[in-house]
Amino acid sequence: MQLTQAAFRLETAVEAQLRLGDPELASLGADLLEVLRPAVRQVMIEVVEMAAQEVNGQLVGHRVDIRLVDGDPELVVTPDDSRIPPPPPPPGPDEESDSEARITLRLPGYLKEVIAEAAEVAGDSVNSFVIDALRSRAYERGPTSSVKKTIDL
Repeated sequence: MQLTQAAFRLETAVEAQLRLGDPELASLGADLLEVLRPAVRQVMIEVVEMAAQEVNGQLVGHRVDIRLVDGDPELVVTPDDSRIPPPPPPPGPDEESDSEARITLRLPGYLKEVIAEAAEVAGDSVNSFVIDALRSRAYERGPTSSVKKTIDL
């Protein structure tokens, strides 16, 4: 991510607006831009961090790291299994079976065939295969984690 280019585009746009006014104002504006350059860069980095946190909150099984490479932030997505909570254990043999629920599911015929074949390959019944798939998908959404900042020099 090239913050230098983005900052340059911002400065160019501001300078273009300042040139529309008084030449003295344009000169003062250019001086002000020079003084504000570090603050603008810091705010841009904070925006990148906020974006990474937002993406982290929506990614399951991955984490977004921010690395500074030659002074510019770089977003790196890495696997993070710690964000996937394990599925609850199946009920034991002593537990009551009346906690089961029944649903009717309508799906295209071709999909039913695909599921049946996948269940057979996995050595499961269609019911067990579908329950396992639904359980893993339902528990896929883990708690959000904060953005980890690393600096590579």
